[in-house]
Amino acid sequence: MSERHLVKVSGAEAIDYTENSLRRLIVDGFYVSGERISDTALSNELGVSRTTIREAFQRLVKEGLISIIPNRGAFVTKLSREEITKCYEVREALEVHAVRLATEKAPVERLLALQGMLTITQTSIVEHGGRYPVDLDFHEKIFELADNPLLSEHASQVNAKLRLSRSKSGFMPARAREAYAEHVAILNAMLRRDVQGAVDAMRKHVTNSRINSEEREDSLNSTKQILLKR
Repeated sequence: MSERHLVKVSGAEAIDYTENSLRRLIVDGFYVSGERISDTALSNELGVSRTTIREAFQRLVKEGLISIIPNRGAFVTKLSREEITKCYEVREALEVHAVRLATEKAPVERLLALQGMLTITQTSIVEHGGRYPVDLDFHEKIFELADNPLLSEHASQVNAKLRLSRSKSGFMPARAREAYAEHVAILNAMLRRDVQGAVDAMRKHVTNSRINSEEREDSLNSTKQILLKR
């Protein structure tokens, strides 16, 4: 946030705006796991009242994105390794079912549109130093193609929490390239209407994402322990 955003709304509309803005800042990695969020600074940046900020905090507490610590303030929730693993177990179940539905019934023209998005994604990765573009969400499109709003709703809740641990992985060139290749494999199976192939490719992708998140969490914890011993 390099400049102040003035908002000409109030009441519930202002809270909705603040909630959505803060959620985006968290899932995009502007605020990192465990970081304190100043209601005063955020109020100045978004151009809304501190009361509005606090209302938005409470909404995001319910989503598990923010934790309120008495006498200390609001912090981006930090997931434990065990919580990360459990979230990925749920994510795998949801994404596997979504890709199964999408492969079975999505119109071919929409699958081709997804192929076009992956082409743009590949170009973006090259042009932005190996970063996976956060605004080109392959998984979100899969859930849209599955055409099951309830499935999408549950997936959004789980993925919002997982982005707390994944917010930096898209900025890791090696993982970004791997994820792109895995997305291509998923889509190729979908284009062939190979349901089992798409399911297997999705399961492999989610497993690799889980391992990446767990290894990064282990590395961070190891570094923290070394620093504490100094």
